[in-house]
Amino acid sequence: MIVSANAAIYFYTSIAFKKICMKSNYSLFRILSGIAFTILLFTFYSCKKESVKPVDNTPPKDTTLKVTSLSNTTLHYGDTLTINGNNFSTTTTNNSVTINGISATVQSATATALKVIVPAVGATSGELRVITGNQSATGGNITYVPDVFVAGSQNNGAYALATYWKNNTAIKLSAQESGLTSIFINGSDVYAAGSERINNVRLAKYWKNGTITTLGIGESAANSISVNGNDVHVGGWEIINGFDLPRYWKNGTGTTISVLDPIITQTVTGNGSCNGIYVNTNNVYAVGSYRNSQGRFSPWISTNGAVPANTIPNNDKHCFANAVFVNGTDTFVVGNQNNTTSGLAMATIWKNGIATTLTTGDGSVGVATSVFVVGSDVYVAGYEQEDYAHGGPSYAKYWKNGVAVKLSTTSSSATGITVFGNDVYVSGWESNGTNNVAKYWKNGVAVNLGDPLYNSSGNAIVVR
Repeated sequence: MIVSANAAIYFYTSIAFKKICMKSNYSLFRILSGIAFTILLFTFYSCKKESVKPVDNTPPKDTTLKVTSLSNTTLHYGDTLTINGNNFSTTTTNNSVTINGISATVQSATATALKVIVPAVGATSGELRVITGNQSATGGNITYVPDVFVAGSQNNGAYALATYWKNNTAIKLSAQESGLTSIFINGSDVYAAGSERINNVRLAKYWKNGTITTLGIGESAANSISVNGNDVHVGGWEIINGFDLPRYWKNGTGTTISVLDPIITQTVTGNGSCNGIYVNTNNVYAVGSYRNSQGRFSPWISTNGAVPANTIPNNDKHCFANAVFVNGTDTFVVGNQNNTTSGLAMATIWKNGIATTLTTGDGSVGVATSVFVVGSDVYVAGYEQEDYAHGGPSYAKYWKNGVAVKLSTTSSSATGITVFGNDVYVSGWESNGTNNVAKYWKNGVAVNLGDPLYNSSGNAIVVR
């Protein structure tokens, strides 16, 4: 529109100028005045045109939370991971990071980078996610490499030494004759239970990150350990007044487990042991065996240290409870009970007090040592001497939902079991023809741990 006005002015002033020039009676002053007026009009419209502001095409700042890259996508527990991106909060606590739904500790934060400590992810893979304010961003999936801990003993040529292996590296906890029977990982803390012989007396003990705590006063041993918060729960046995009695220690304070004997409907304090401890939703479950009023061993279970413990229903033919696992409302106890005809031990699992045998006891001896449950799948470790009559060897085995998986074809035993993701880990030992060697099996493939020149044993396993 401005351009059209200028053109019109130019057109009409040009005509006026021509007319002026044609009239000789116009003075030079009148001609110059017309020219000046024309220049003034041009100047006015030019200024008006230049005063229009240009359009601002600068895009608005992008405030979207983004993860652009990770310093590593293969992670281990305790690793420091850098998350690169945009629009993180510079206040550390205003950012939250999860890996497979597990919270990671944010160490430092800038608008473009977060440094976090990798937690125990609980699976071999998982999604990394960042939440800042009301925004959430994914960093994609990572691969998690778990740590494998096996507790046991390694002979040094003179006697056994309490030893655990972390990712195949041996860590000795004692220079005295000793051994480990159980291991528990709580965050970055490593707890292991067992016994150590001091001045020719075997004493129940546990180690936390290598620092020892003595539990027993008399001859004793610790068989199982579990930790919940700041509470340390240990099961074992101790000789008191000449009797080896089931013992449960909470934070170092011991309790003798007496049991309600259903045969005589009385409380019995008899020879026995606490063999398994498991903590679930702040409840502590302990299992073991005691000699009942008829002189036979029977399995028992106690919750939160309550005494008397309850006898687990059994066939009263020497029955032992070795481990316990709780999944939801279901309680699983494993051990063995004798066949009523042959008298041979049968590997047995009790679910909510109802027994199911895993071996028959018809010519074989079976013992269940450990149990782990994932969803509806029940895994039990143990061993079976398939040909008892001819003195055949025992073989390490595990059972998944009652179906046996044989781990070795030579003399061996499976002592512990756990499942991590889709992988099944079993601890134990296997003979190399001269010595028993500590090892674990991952999905049936053996991993040697112990020194093959001396006896050793893997007695429990945990995967973090």
